[in-house]
Amino acid sequence: MIQNKKRFGVISLTGTVGFFLAIAPLLDPYIIIEIGSGFTLKVNDLIMIFLTTLCFFQSYSLKKDTDFLCKWLLGLGIIGLFGNIISSSDVLNSFKNLIVWLIYAICLNYLWDKPCRDDFFYWVELIAIFASIIVILQFICGHLGIHMWDGKIPGLVLSKYDGWAGYIDINTGDIRPNGIFQEASYLGIYVSIAYAQAFKEEKLKRMLLYAIAMLMTTSVVAIITLVTITILTLIMKKKLSLSSKTTRRIFILIGIFILMLIIASNMNTAIEDSISYILKRFTNFNSDLNGTRMSSTKYRIIGHVDLFNQYTFLQKLFGVGIAQYSQVFNVSSYSNVWITTLLNCGIIGVGYLGLCVFNLKKRVKKENIIYLVVLILVLSSDWQWFSWYFFALISACILSSLKDDYVRIT
Repeated sequence: MIQNKKRFGVISLTGTVGFFLAIAPLLDPYIIIEIGSGFTLKVNDLIMIFLTTLCFFQSYSLKKDTDFLCKWLLGLGIIGLFGNIISSSDVLNSFKNLIVWLIYAICLNYLWDKPCRDDFFYWVELIAIFASIIVILQFICGHLGIHMWDGKIPGLVLSKYDGWAGYIDINTGDIRPNGIFQEASYLGIYVSIAYAQAFKEEKLKRMLLYAIAMLMTTSVVAIITLVTITILTLIMKKKLSLSSKTTRRIFILIGIFILMLIIASNMNTAIEDSISYILKRFTNFNSDLNGTRMSSTKYRIIGHVDLFNQYTFLQKLFGVGIAQYSQVFNVSSYSNVWITTLLNCGIIGVGYLGLCVFNLKKRVKKENIIYLVVLILVLSSDWQWFSWYFFALISACILSSLKDDYVRIT
């Protein structure tokens, strides 16, 4: 059972920040107002600015421990500017994107300074438990042909650039539960945070619930993340102070789970179909990457990296400017963060970003390295750049608790 250590009836700014950082990925696609294609005010934007204002009045200066995103943007902005000049691309559009990202970076600088780690994980776990239960219900109802809530919050509006996948793939008819998130992979990213935390806390029942939900999504990102966290945590068991008893139980649980999965797949066609779908995604991985069709896998992993061959020498070094390659070549800009950075900011840009992520390791405690590994996996498989999934993963890496703050002060 999750224990809430906060006092009931008392609402603190620190606790509210922790709650917001936890629920923000869930609220990410919902908007308050949208004007044309140039201005969109999201629900999260309004809450973030309000909380940042309250934090600002408590302490005006930017914090050295949490200002790293501003430094990331400063470097990428300079590199991207060279790309704009070399390619004669739209400097104003690049500058607009940079300003928006900078606003987020400054706001997060103030929010991350709050010692709200315990509050953050308390709410992440509650949301993950609820979402996992919805996933199981969507899986069951979907295969039985019973109508089920698709997870979208009633009364809230999506932006015109955001869709809602639902738990039934509209193209193939496959059952791919999304819980209460936009799509299956987003649920996998979010629940992976709770799964890693449950693993560290040796909460086996919660681990099992999260693992079942992540597998039921049939999302490659979710499954790879699940396997990676499991293996890495077992390797780091001494650093995480996992007891030998818990380690043995986990190995036994994995064995029983695999055995039950085999038995269930032979008795239930829904489970058999899901396993076949997952295996097909992995076995077709190489053909998806090398095929002529731009599949979802190909978009995520390599995108339009072939365009790099058309760059001049200087463009290969500095790119064509932030958020510009899609306009220069008139293609979709969707790919993972590394490929997108390479095309926008060149070899120097992707090298600089790699150095920034590597330096983030210095700010992360050893027991939280798992979250950094998940962040790198997500950056390598999806366009999660200055999104609330990106921020949530960094929050899991760097947030401090009241206890940490007390130790630091004394």
